[in-house]
Amino acid sequence: MKPERIGLLGGTFDPVHLGHIELAKAALSECRLDKVVFIPAAHPPHKDGAQVLTFAHRLAMLRLATENHQHFSCCSIEARLPPPTYTIDTLHALRRTCPAGDFFFIIGSDAFLDLLSWKSYRDILGLVELVLAQRAGSDHQEICAFLAKIGYSTQDGSWQGRGELKRVTLLKTIPVPISSSQIRELLHKGQATEEFLPELVDAYIHAHRLYQAPGKGRREAEEEPRNG
Repeated sequence: MKPERIGLLGGTFDPVHLGHIELAKAALSECRLDKVVFIPAAHPPHKDGAQVLTFAHRLAMLRLATENHQHFSCCSIEARLPPPTYTIDTLHALRRTCPAGDFFFIIGSDAFLDLLSWKSYRDILGLVELVLAQRAGSDHQEICAFLAKIGYSTQDGSWQGRGELKRVTLLKTIPVPISSSQIRELLHKGQATEEFLPELVDAYIHAHRLYQAPGKGRREAEEEPRNG
């Protein structure tokens, strides 16, 4: 029996949006994955000191965003790990719960180019295959040069690593240019966000009045003129 091919999509998901969902769909299709697991960061080290919505709310929104997708799920494992939570620690914990699966770590090109600053990045490259999403406007040559710098060479449409390094695949699909920070700003101003969020997530945010400035809400957003 072949091992299950499991995509791992981590992030703050503050909030989860349609760009995340489309990225997971692209990885599922192009890499022939059996499923994609969304992993919200409980104590992200790169957000130290920044205001992040509670883990409970972010996890609840992820569950709503993935519940109607047969091949999607979310995992709260980082809530059980000591802070701060680094990717390498999460991967080791996941490996203990799923020793036979093949892991594919989905990552955006901007985060990938910052890989040398990650804790134990060489160990990460030996634990999982990377699935790299090139952002709109990203420099493909810069990505290729960085891959060569850390020990990869191109072969048969993917990048093969030297020694224990696992393969890196560059997705052909370009993710939808949506950012959580832009969505938070729209919500803070009381403006509509339906086109950027899964329907159930948008409803959850408004029901709990998340990200909104005092006095702002859906009714006021509809009544206010929108720029552009």
